[in-house]
Amino acid sequence: MKRLLPHSLFGRIVALTLLALLISQMVSFFIFVHERDRFIERVVLGNMSENVAAATRALDYVPPGQRGAALRAMSTRGLRFRLQDEPRVDTHQDPRAAPFARELARSLSVDEERVRVAIGPGLARGPSRKAGDALMLWVRLDDGRWLLARQRLFDPTAHWARASLTTLVVSALVMLVIVVLVGRRMTRPLRALAGAAERFGRGETIEPLAERGPEEIRRSIAAFNRMRERLVRFVADRTRLIAAIAHDLRTPITALRLRLEFLPEDDNTRAMAATLDDMARMSEASLTFMREDAAAEPTRKVDMSALVDALCEDYRATGSDVDFEPSARITLVCRPVAIRRALRNLIDNALAYGERARLSLTEDGEHVVLEVADDGPGIAEADRLRVFDPFVRLEDSRNRDTGGTGLGLSIARSVVQGHGGEIVLANPEAGGLSVRIWLPRERRV
Repeated sequence: MKRLLPHSLFGRIVALTLLALLISQMVSFFIFVHERDRFIERVVLGNMSENVAAATRALDYVPPGQRGAALRAMSTRGLRFRLQDEPRVDTHQDPRAAPFARELARSLSVDEERVRVAIGPGLARGPSRKAGDALMLWVRLDDGRWLLARQRLFDPTAHWARASLTTLVVSALVMLVIVVLVGRRMTRPLRALAGAAERFGRGETIEPLAERGPEEIRRSIAAFNRMRERLVRFVADRTRLIAAIAHDLRTPITALRLRLEFLPEDDNTRAMAATLDDMARMSEASLTFMREDAAAEPTRKVDMSALVDALCEDYRATGSDVDFEPSARITLVCRPVAIRRALRNLIDNALAYGERARLSLTEDGEHVVLEVADDGPGIAEADRLRVFDPFVRLEDSRNRDTGGTGLGLSIARSVVQGHGGEIVLANPEAGGLSVRIWLPRERRV
């Protein structure tokens, strides 16, 4: 059942409305058919009783030899008369015919024994009614002969079926137009909410949404606005806190350096100086990261092939071994400065630990896929998530002698996740490390 339903709320509203219309029309049709059958029965009985009574009275004034001709003259297309010696109907009549026999005997003011009835296809109940003899009635005359009256119907269902189908189609079209117009208006705030959530998830700055639509939708929009405000305030407070800590660390680091100058130089003082230098680099890297994160770079449509190629050209100009073959033009709505910084960190790592960086850019319909590969020692599977934590450096392959503060991968992941993407590390079979990034395209909502 779920497979048959449309995926969108608007499509489901339209589908369920049309389904409800179809069911209601079917129920109405069956009720109509039942009432129509009762109506036809009353019409047939009334018509036959009146015409048969008139025919029997007329036969009293017609000579016996002329009765056949008189009955043919009184016959019509729908009702035909004939004289018979015996009724051609089983004495054990169809139980369905008994009510008709009693009704006709009462209408003709004769005993029920003088009436025989046979029901034809014309009075068969249900929508399968066919043309033919609706009712055959035998009435015994005073001279002992039987008067046969055959009431015919001429396919009454064809017109009613077409009329019912026409009513259904017209009603469905009218309701479809109304539901489409009203449904689109009702779901427009939901589409706006979904679009805002998608943009906010990619790190874009959005304004509070107008609270409109039905009550449930207005409440959802209000809850989203409150969530957006809380998240923005939380991130801003966190950024200011970390920036303040990193800034305030400068003073004790500088004081320790001054005190270190007055101590005699030996292995301990040199180790202490190296530790202070690491702390200073961490502090500066944290400040730089927080300043760029707080800059709130706007998103725009970017040619990713040109961006990656220009970045690689900068590295090649300095003699670095960076390979990239531009492919077809691939565009993406993103924050280009942040993307360049994330790629710089990944390329720097590839050059530092693999001496070579190979970049590729592809697309799979819903995502733009970036890959940075190197020829280094790779990273153990147990450490592939841990290396994304801030200030984490793996001693066996990424030690302090190579430089860096351990923020490169953390910053890259923050940028990718800020675009709603995903970053994954893997060790190819040929060796080295492969960093793959999936960046989602802007979704239509």
